Amino acid sequence: MFPEVEVYRYVTEQTFDAYLYQLVESKQKFISQIMTSKSPVRSAEDVDEVALSFAEVKMLATGDARFKEKMDLDIQVSKLRVLKQSYLSEHYYLEDRVLKYYPQTIKEYEKRIAGYENDAALAEQHKPQGEDKFCPMTLKGVTYTEKAAAGEMLLAICKDYPMSAATEIGSYRGFRIEIYYDTVNAHYCMNLCGKAKHKVDLGSDALGNLT
Repeated sequence: MFPEVEVYRYVTEQTFDAYLYQLVESKQKFISQIMTSKSPVRSAEDVDEVALSFAEVKMLATGDARFKEKMDLDIQVSKLRVLKQSYLSEHYYLEDRVLKYYPQTIKEYEKRIAGYENDAALAEQHKPQGEDKFCPMTLKGVTYTEKAAAGEMLLAICKDYPMSAATEIGSYRGFRIEIYYDTVNAHYCMNLCGKAKHKVDLGSDALGNLT
């Protein structure tokens, strides 16, 4: 409505005005660091979540800015102590991983690799034969050469063993067969046991299980 408008900002000494402008200054510094690349920072606090502490009230009441300075220094010291503790905690954690966890994990993987190599060679020695490409499966002492018959028998055995403990029921391609009921996921599972154990989740389809 008007070609020229005058805006007056009144600031009274030793009042709450000083604290309010200090908040605005903190926000301005925070925004300037983000919006420019002159003084990049590694971390920044949420400047909106600011609460007036007793030390700041005391500083405003007395008009002595040294109270505020002391409070800021105390906060910085506390932050540095937390950062030091965090650094030491992470350092000890990584040290423990390097000295204990990683060597043990490497041994476990080496053992697993050796098991896979051994079992791959074992499976290679017992290749599927015939038109169905099916290797005979022995279940409960009976050898099945047909896929359908072996699959149906496997389902029948599962129904007779509703236990969570693994039970050996036969062999297939040189591997011992164990079955058990997975109570967590509510389905039957089979282990092919060579030098290592290879888990297979079983379903309700006879041919699907054999595949």
